[in-house]
Amino acid sequence: MLLAAAVFLFHAMVLLEATRLLNDVHSWLAARHGPQNAGRILIPMCFIILFSTHVLESLAWAIFIWRRKLIDTLGESLYYTTTSITALGYGDVVQPPPWRMLGPLVAINGVLMFGCSTAFLFLVLQKVWMHL
Repeated sequence: MLLAAAVFLFHAMVLLEATRLLNDVHSWLAARHGPQNAGRILIPMCFIILFSTHVLESLAWAIFIWRRKLIDTLGESLYYTTTSITALGYGDVVQPPPWRMLGPLVAINGVLMFGCSTAFLFLVLQKVWMHL
């Protein structure tokens, strides 16, 4: 549960810092290249930030599971966490019985983070559209 809280706090901090950074970058780009071109640069930056954040969060879960020796290899652990965090959940890699609830916990955490990322992306798109 502590890792779930820490990962979610990390995600929230990234979104808040990205908001500040993207706002500054948008103002700078709009002044130099116009608001339309600023949006064309800002949106891919936003996707890169969000994608990188989700990859790092999946890696944090994978390292935790691998270090606890719940899954033998880091690669298989990363596969398990990415299928869990996206709520895809193939079920071909599972945890030992006392740890089985970890998969749904990772999925709940992932769904919340993807929801926050979607809301963040919508707000960025809305800001870009306002300047078109």
